[in-house]
Amino acid sequence: MSNTNRHISYQDLQLEKILPQLKQVIRFLPRLPRLIVRFCLIHWKEIAVTFYGSLMMGLWLFVAHNKIINFDQNMEGMLRQPFPRSLAIFLAYTVPGSELIAAVLIGFHRTRLIGLGFSALLMTAFTAYVGLAILHIWSDKLPCNCGLIIQIGWKKHFIFNVFLLLISCWAFVLQWWILKSKPNTDRRNKTHRNKIARSIPILRSGSGKNPNGLKCSHTHTKE
Repeated sequence: MSNTNRHISYQDLQLEKILPQLKQVIRFLPRLPRLIVRFCLIHWKEIAVTFYGSLMMGLWLFVAHNKIINFDQNMEGMLRQPFPRSLAIFLAYTVPGSELIAAVLIGFHRTRLIGLGFSALLMTAFTAYVGLAILHIWSDKLPCNCGLIIQIGWKKHFIFNVFLLLISCWAFVLQWWILKSKPNTDRRNKTHRNKIARSIPILRSGSGKNPNGLKCSHTHTKE
C-alpha cells in the first residue's frame, strides 16, 4: 500500500511541474507570430542572402551536374561555338568546374562574399554571350550550353540571365553590407536574443537565473 501511495505522489509531483509549463506555452503561442515577424524585420538581410545564395548555389550545382554527366554532349556543343578549338576544349572543362567552385564558395559563410561575387562574374559572362547572340554578332542558331533541361529561346534566355545576374549582385551587396556592419549588428543581436529568451517561458523558467543574470534568491529546503 505504501508503494502505491509513493507512486501516485510521484506522478502528482510530475504533473505539478508540467502543467505550469504547459500553461506558459499556451500563453506564449499568441505572441509567436509577432516574434517571427520582428525577427524577419531585424534579420531581413541575412534571410535574403541565405535565400538568394541558396538559389544560386542550387542553380550552379544543377547545371554543373548536367554538364558533367553529359560531358560528351557538352563538349560537342562547345566545339560548335564561335571559339577557337583549343579555347572551346578549355571552356568545356573550366565552365563546369567554375560553376562548382562558385557553389562551394557560396555554401560556406566565410567565403560567401567571394562566392557571390564570383557568381555575379559568371552570370555577367553568360549574359554577355547571350546578348551578343541576340545582336547577331554570331549566329543565334547555335546550341546553348547552359546545362538547363528546358531549352528556351535566346531572348528568353537573356531575360532569365539578367534576372539571375541581378540576384547575384544584390546578394553580393547585402553580404558586403552585413560584413561591414557586423560588430554593431552582433551587439544588437545579442540584446535581441536576450529579450526573446526572456519572453519564452520555458527558457526563462528553465535557466535558474532571473533575466538580469543574477542567481535565484529563493531559498530551497530539502524534503
